[in-house]
Order: sequence, then C-alpha cells, then structure tokens
Amino acid sequence: MKFEKGIDEKYLKSVNDAFDTILEDGTEVQKEIARLILDSNMLIRVKPVRKINASGQTGLIDPGSTNDRIEEEHLGLREALGEVYIVIAEETIDTGGQRGCEGTLVHEGRHAYDFARTIESFSNADIKPLSIVDPTLYELELEAHRTSGDYMVCINKDEYLDEGLGLMILSRTESGPCVVDDGGIHRRLLESYGLSPDGNQGPRASELLGLDPK
Repeated sequence: MKFEKGIDEKYLKSVNDAFDTILEDGTEVQKEIARLILDSNMLIRVKPVRKINASGQTGLIDPGSTNDRIEEEHLGLREALGEVYIVIAEETIDTGGQRGCEGTLVHEGRHAYDFARTIESFSNADIKPLSIVDPTLYELELEAHRTSGDYMVCINKDEYLDEGLGLMILSRTESGPCVVDDGGIHRRLLESYGLSPDGNQGPRASELLGLDPK
C-alpha cells in the first residue's frame, strides 16, 4: 500500500492504525483483504468531502494504463490492486475518528478487492474465459454492506453497533445481541441506491471502471 504525497500526518496515522485494528479484530475475510492491500501498491488518498461527495470512494488510478495492462499482461490479484485507489474524506476521520476511518476502509476495501478481482479476471480472459468476475453495482454494495456489518459485530462497541442500527445494516435479536440484517441492507440499497436483486442492479464493475475486454 502507498500513500499519495502531501497527506497530513494525523490522517496517515489514522489509516495505519485502522489497518492495525482490522488485522487484529476483523473477520478472517477482512484480515485477508487487509493483508492483500498492505502487500500491494494500492493507493490511499485523503481529500476534503467537497471533492468526493462521500465518506470514501474507490476507483482506478489511471483507467487507460489499467486497460493497457489488461490487454498486454496476465495480472495477479496483488498486481491488480496496484491499479486501484481508495480515497477517504478528511471529515470522515475528523468527525468519525477511528470508527469512521476503520468503517470506510472495511467498506471501500471490499470494493477495492472486488475491483481487483475484476481486473485480474479480465487480464486472464484469454486463458481463463470462463472465470470472468464482473459484479453488478447491487452485488458490489451488498457485499460491502455485509462486510461493514460483520465488522461492527466483531468490534462489538456501542458506537459501532449504534451506527449499524441507524444504517439498517444491523438489527437486534430478541435476546439482545446485534446481527447483520440482510433485510435491512436490501431496504437500504433500494431506498438509498435504487438497487434491488430482481429489478435495477445497476452497471457492472467493468462499466463503472471503464474496463475494456481483452
């Protein structure tokens, strides 16, 4: 993993501390994604929220270069992650603290992983034509929201659980503990994104990223 130049030291520390916590307390899947990111050349940016209009975003550093590599090379997952950036809003860390930074990296980290799987599969399409990975926006957001919920339950602190309940990602069982709420996630995806499994699933990852088939 690498940082864009010019990021304030407090944001660098927040991101590094967040990855340490994910590696310590996340699920096995989240730990594996974090290790893959840390071992790759994926780029971390930190920008004011007015420039990204979100708590975080994931995309390609240079779509043209990525398409050239897809055409000319066979990429592995770590190499594909090196084509991807995650940008975190300064305000996410300023107001949400470590909870905000961790939550954004877990959610956007899942997107980065899925984008890398798509890039990897496209680059290997000539030798593995039946192994193309190209999820829809619905599928991307479903996995990212479930991942966020799993992390909140793992951490099991009130501020994390309260956020999950407020976002409809979690619900409480009759006996008290919080669990990931698939029904609530589906409702959130429909109401906030206009996405549903049987209706509008949105564009595929390749369309979002501007990838060309090999």
